[in-house]
Amino acid sequence: MLLRPDIYAHRGASRQERENTVQAFELAAEMGVDGVELDVWRSSDGELVVHHDPDINGLLIGRATASQLPDYVPTLSTALDVCRGLRVNIEIKSIQNRPQVALDTAEVLVNMLRSRPESPDRWLISSFDHGALDRFRGDAPEFLTGLLFWRQPWVPVLLHAVEHGHCALHPHETLVDRAMREATRKAAIELNVWTVNDPLRVSELMDLGVDGLITDVPDEVLRILEFGS
Repeated sequence: MLLRPDIYAHRGASRQERENTVQAFELAAEMGVDGVELDVWRSSDGELVVHHDPDINGLLIGRATASQLPDYVPTLSTALDVCRGLRVNIEIKSIQNRPQVALDTAEVLVNMLRSRPESPDRWLISSFDHGALDRFRGDAPEFLTGLLFWRQPWVPVLLHAVEHGHCALHPHETLVDRAMREATRKAAIELNVWTVNDPLRVSELMDLGVDGLITDVPDEVLRILEFGS
């Protein structure tokens, strides 16, 4: 019997509320999701803030202090407080050819999470910057980590995960097939898939037995899980 996958609200309930905001996370929790996915950057004064893009209306987050950002942009600490009781997938954002950006974020994130009272397994840290995630894993092995990927073969990514002690793969939904599911299961690697919004694809991935679905429409996916497509 296949286990029900965990449902993660991608950037919160991002279809009904502004993405990556307190309101989006609160609504996702009300919907009954298992977790939320959110994005973090390090501000110039060392604060971790939640936003998808590297800039806000042309203001680069890495060159601004947290207080210079719009009020709707929460700190990670505030977001995690709102998400109490949920698993939180924290994506360390990265910029191509600027590896220090993700490395600096990872360093602050380790210290921030260690200062919180929750069990380390509440957090699942992911990134497209696999080098930064390797560093995070080496510095803080108590936390769970997952490799994000899209336009690359999955076998080398799986081997990388096993070699470096990561617990999960986070592939784009177009990459996932039975061969990947069987290989990750054999390697005891969790398979969390993004961004899954199509009802037919939700059902297909459920039949494959993936561990998690990251979706923009968590309310619709939860209905599929409860009542069928």
